[in-house]
Amino acid sequence: MKVKASIIAMGLAALASGSVFAAGFSANESATVSQFGESNKATVDQQSSIGDRVSVLQDGNGAKATVTSKDGGFNRTDIAQNGAFRGDSGLVANVTQDRALGERTSITQSGSNSTASVTQTASAGDNDSIRQNGTNNTAKITQTNAAGNTVNIDQGQGKGFARLDGGSATVTQTSTFGNNVQISQTGDHGIANVETTGGGLNKTTITQTGGGTDAYVGQHSELGDTVSIKQDGSALAKVFSNNGGGNKTTIEQSGAYAPNFAQVNQGNAVNETTTIVQSGPLYNKTYVNQYNESNDHTSVTQYGSTNEATLTQQNGGRNVLTSFQGGSKNSANLTQQAAVESSLLSVQLGDLNVANATQSGKDEELLLTQVGFGNSATASQSGTGNNAYVAQSGYGNVGSVTQVGAGNTAIVSQSGAKNTATISQR
Repeated sequence: MKVKASIIAMGLAALASGSVFAAGFSANESATVSQFGESNKATVDQQSSIGDRVSVLQDGNGAKATVTSKDGGFNRTDIAQNGAFRGDSGLVANVTQDRALGERTSITQSGSNSTASVTQTASAGDNDSIRQNGTNNTAKITQTNAAGNTVNIDQGQGKGFARLDGGSATVTQTSTFGNNVQISQTGDHGIANVETTGGGLNKTTITQTGGGTDAYVGQHSELGDTVSIKQDGSALAKVFSNNGGGNKTTIEQSGAYAPNFAQVNQGNAVNETTTIVQSGPLYNKTYVNQYNESNDHTSVTQYGSTNEATLTQQNGGRNVLTSFQGGSKNSANLTQQAAVESSLLSVQLGDLNVANATQSGKDEELLLTQVGFGNSATASQSGTGNNAYVAQSGYGNVGSVTQVGAGNTAIVSQSGAKNTATISQR
């Protein structure tokens, strides 16, 4: 293990450095670097080391720490950086792990405009955490050919350093299996991006509290991944999956006061499960599109404000599709195209309800219930075990059901105001 530290403190041209190096490999060694003042630099190089312990403490703006581990295991690295309470802190911490097993890395930064990154290649069983307090901090973790690693990015969850705004967290995983990624952001304008390609059984959890937050998860050729996004405040969330299967996605948005938005789009993916809950008021929208689906389940819940929901499942399977919207300018547009075991449910309670539905084939069932104000509802089922039920209670009702072929049943019940109803079964 080799440790090198350079210090430039308080404008004085002072230099301090030390090194520890073991030829071949090192085991159970300890190195501590403490630096105070401006523009500190510390470099730690671990080669074929086992059970080593490195601690870097830097106090002052412009501090930079770099730790590299290669061909070793079970080393522990702690980096703590504290910026001054004036100007941009500009703290930088970089950790690179190559063919390292069971590493424990902790990076803590307090300050503004700071950056922390962890890069892992062919590593397994590593546990890495980045904790940042302050404004406009960036955390980045990249994992390639890695398995069983745990990553935790925490921006603003602890005690604050000035305002906890503008945190950015990015996690990129390529050919990874069984990794656990947790991102927590407190404060306005937090951005979290997770991109996973060519692996499986990974778990991603994003928690954002504050206004104007944005979360994105992309899954490519992934199997059995679990994604959970929880947002409290004005938030946007997007999840895109393709060429995979068995993934589970949950998005919960609460406490908003503008915008809500959630989008899940899965192409060439099978056996996907998607749940979206938007409970905070204002501009709710939800789109879920799942293609080439089989045994898919989709559920959307919206409580209040300018609701909209579009759910589409395409080339068929044992589908279930659900939507529930609470109050305000509801709409819902539900489709299961080449549906097989089908079922479709939509409940809208108040205000300018509309709802459209389509199911195309086999064991179908359909239920649309709208309780008050602008009602409309249209449904269509095409072929085999059909069933249908439309009930609207109060004001602009219209109705309509069309079923084509086989065991049809249809009930439309409308109560109050401008009723119209049409049923056509062939």
